[in-house]
Amino acid sequence: MTQAPGPHFSPDDIDLWLDGTLAAERARHLDACRQCLEMALAEREIVEQISALPLMNPSAGFTERVMQSVSVPDPFAIRSISTARRRLFANPRSVATAASLLLVLVGSMAGSIVWSLNNQDTLAAFGTWILAQGGQAAWLAIRGVASNVIEQPWYEGAKVLVGNPTRLALASGLASFAYLGGVLALRRLLALPTPGVAHASL
Repeated sequence: MTQAPGPHFSPDDIDLWLDGTLAAERARHLDACRQCLEMALAEREIVEQISALPLMNPSAGFTERVMQSVSVPDPFAIRSISTARRRLFANPRSVATAASLLLVLVGSMAGSIVWSLNNQDTLAAFGTWILAQGGQAAWLAIRGVASNVIEQPWYEGAKVLVGNPTRLALASGLASFAYLGGVLALRRLLALPTPGVAHASL
């Protein structure tokens, strides 16, 4: 038995074979591979059967009849005030529901105002407590950050560097020089290539 040339047929290869546009050296695979030949012949039979089916056309006026039964609401339509009023006063139940909601809303707002006016000392004490707790939490956070920084192994070196103005100035100059070099390198990398430059091709 001879070895079939090339790999088994892919669906793209079968499509090209059915169209008659498959390369001749690739089509020779079918002469030695029974599996691919059976698959290709089955695909051709399916295509032939589908092509033999009669074309179905809708009857006259089909589109108009379908569109008459379809109701497409406008998603951007804004209901007018008169429409909302009609729906609100459509029946006694909707009127009672709206009145109840309005009563609850107005009553809760009035109760909140009355309670605030009668309990100003409580509100002031609560505000003072909130501020005190917030200040205490902020102070604890600052202390925690400071403790973490002090415990770092590089803290002593940084402390010595900051204590010596000459070393601090030298370190600042080196950092500025490194930053400037990085900016120039990044600018060069992001620059557009100049026209007329020959690029090597692989």
